[in-house]
Amino acid sequence: MTIDLRAQQLEQRARLRYASTAKRLRASRDGAALCDTTEALVVWLPRHVVPQYAVPRAALPDSLPDGAVVLEGEGVEGHVLLPFGDFDWLEEDEPVVGHPHDPFARIDILHSTREVRVELDGVELAHSRRPVALFETGLPTRWYLPAHDVHTDLLVPSDTRTTCAYKGHASYLSAEGDNGRDIAWCYRSPLREAEPVRDLLCFWAERTVTTVDGVREHGFTGPRPADA
Repeated sequence: MTIDLRAQQLEQRARLRYASTAKRLRASRDGAALCDTTEALVVWLPRHVVPQYAVPRAALPDSLPDGAVVLEGEGVEGHVLLPFGDFDWLEEDEPVVGHPHDPFARIDILHSTREVRVELDGVELAHSRRPVALFETGLPTRWYLPAHDVHTDLLVPSDTRTTCAYKGHASYLSAEGDNGRDIAWCYRSPLREAEPVRDLLCFWAERTVTTVDGVREHGFTGPRPADA
């Protein structure tokens, strides 16, 4: 018997899933501690790919915070799901940003000599033979390029910012034209795991013509989950 682990994961996505964690987990708001526990769960709500934290009811004050959900079911009973964005979180003494860390997800960052070209509306934005490939569980490969291999004169900084739990805070750049808004991003101060992509530029394969060794990249080939 064989099992395709990716297919198995997709089949189970409609169910509530959970995993225990041995990490010390602390939540606070405006400097005031809410909970401190080593018995937390990482919980995936049905049809969600990004997890949430659930902590023992006994680790919380008598009055539950707004948005807290008491879980029911084998393995999760006695735990309360907390809205991640309402609190500041620490795993051990390390801040957690964006969303809880998925114990079954990781990023691999590898230097490459593959040829990467990026075009938008027929205009070349980048051409590199020294890309850095970032492989992230469940997501398409992203190609990060040195600024010297990018036509940075065709890009202007954007006010858009996003946060990744594994890479940190990203800033964006735009190109001219209706399709150029927030076409590329960069991590100026990445988290430790993403240090190899510091100051490199990455383009949306979904919105550009990006080829790798002459083969077009398409990014997400289906509907992108809202919390991917």
